[in-house]
Amino acid sequence: MGINEEKLAKFFQRSLNALPAPYTSGLPNHLSLVYFVVSGLDLLNKTDILEKEKQDIINWVYSRQILPSKNNPEINFENCGFRGYNFLGQEFCCDKNVHTSETGPLEYDLPSTPNTYCALLILRILGDDFSGVNKRAIIESLKQRQRESDGSFSGSPNVGDYDLRHLFSACAISFLLEDWSGVNKEKAISYIRSCLSYEFAFGQVPQQEAHGGPTYCAIASLSLMGRLDVLDSFKEGLTFWLVKKQITGFCGRTNKDPDTCYAFWIGASLKMIGRYDLIDFDSINGFVGSAQHEAIGGVAKEPGQLPDVMHSYLSLAGLSFGNHPSVQPIIPALNLSERASGKDWIEKLTKK
Repeated sequence: MGINEEKLAKFFQRSLNALPAPYTSGLPNHLSLVYFVVSGLDLLNKTDILEKEKQDIINWVYSRQILPSKNNPEINFENCGFRGYNFLGQEFCCDKNVHTSETGPLEYDLPSTPNTYCALLILRILGDDFSGVNKRAIIESLKQRQRESDGSFSGSPNVGDYDLRHLFSACAISFLLEDWSGVNKEKAISYIRSCLSYEFAFGQVPQQEAHGGPTYCAIASLSLMGRLDVLDSFKEGLTFWLVKKQITGFCGRTNKDPDTCYAFWIGASLKMIGRYDLIDFDSINGFVGSAQHEAIGGVAKEPGQLPDVMHSYLSLAGLSFGNHPSVQPIIPALNLSERASGKDWIEKLTKK
């Protein structure tokens, strides 16, 4: 049993306009929720559904951009990028040339690397040319978020966790903007190495249990930097760990139950190291299909639960690796369709 593409597309379309109350806790990551919806429709080749709203979505994304001070841009580069939601009391404004204030952003109005990454992906999918993106400010801000001591990245300036999620976001942003001057690659690679566990996969930070999500972040970061050779000395052990995560669907950690989102995290990792051929794709497809809600149309974490946009999108993205006839091909290191990536980016990654 596979997915019902029409029902899933309708689920994404509804989710763009209204979400249930529990999603209010996810407001700081509002851009990622919209990315799941927009990219999901893209993978289903149904972005025509968004034609009337496309420019409104683009404008909304730009309203989340924190720009440098108009009077003295040098003083607050570290606070630039995209925030997940508009700061309390801020006026909604989509003008690409309007700055947040004369002196710069408010003290607690912070961007984050994951939201900036998602913002750029949404704009790319919808055909925006990044003309309104202050690329220099974003790249300068990345420099402020990489820790000198170990090469890790934080999500926001001087705030939050330093881990592989944010390092991956920084690498993806650099690749998307085609400017790596904000990342010290050698220090970043050193941090990735330090997160390798005894199982030959990666934890979110050093000395943590190997996990599918951080393992994807580590491999994707190396792929974007053109340094997959870092994996060579333990690639066999890494492959074994990834393959052993398949039960019916994939699980994220040793001795855990399968979860639909790992169709992407584990599947993309295997795809990047060239070993997806070891997977029983029919079982992955069947597990995802069994977790699709008959009435609502979305895909849940596991069969019998209520669906959500994250699991709906990531399970769909995972199906692309098995050449699913209803899902567009995806670039695993970017989590972006080949259509939206374009020929140049595809060649740059496949050549490496």
